Amino acid sequence: MRKTANAESSSDARIKGQPVLRYDPLSQTLKPLENKKVTTGKIYSHFSPEHKRYVWAYALGDGKWSYPLGPGTTELPDHFDLVTPPALTRALLEQRAGEWLARSRQEGSPILARLAADDHWELLEFRSVRSHYDLDSGCRWEWHGEQRIGVLHPHGRRWKYIEGRYRPDF
Repeated sequence: MRKTANAESSSDARIKGQPVLRYDPLSQTLKPLENKKVTTGKIYSHFSPEHKRYVWAYALGDGKWSYPLGPGTTELPDHFDLVTPPALTRALLEQRAGEWLARSRQEGSPILARLAADDHWELLEFRSVRSHYDLDSGCRWEWHGEQRIGVLHPHGRRWKYIEGRYRPDF
């Protein structure tokens, strides 16, 4: 039986003493963070007892987490609590995404990071929208402006991620 996707799904990062991790764009590694320094509304990697591994999710506060983000999720870099200060983060983004960053600004499209199947984030170098794949429910959502829209297929709303693609889950 699957869990329904909602923001109240939670796990406690302190279980088994596993630290919460945040991304360091300079070294391109994950760095441990004290639980009391976790910022509500930001994305972190935390240990999920349900999945028996680290997963990415939004911090909800009080040690609670949103649904775990699955492969193919796309998100704005501003939604992460990065180790680097904003000015340095922007400079690194300029350095790594140069031509694409200039083109996206010209088109008015956002820069997005995509969660790869091996659990690392990479810059998307094409136009897209924010989207989430919920590992627990198999549901997908896209954001069009501020509105969250469910992604459906002819047989329902649940998906599987297989070999780099979403496939309907019957």
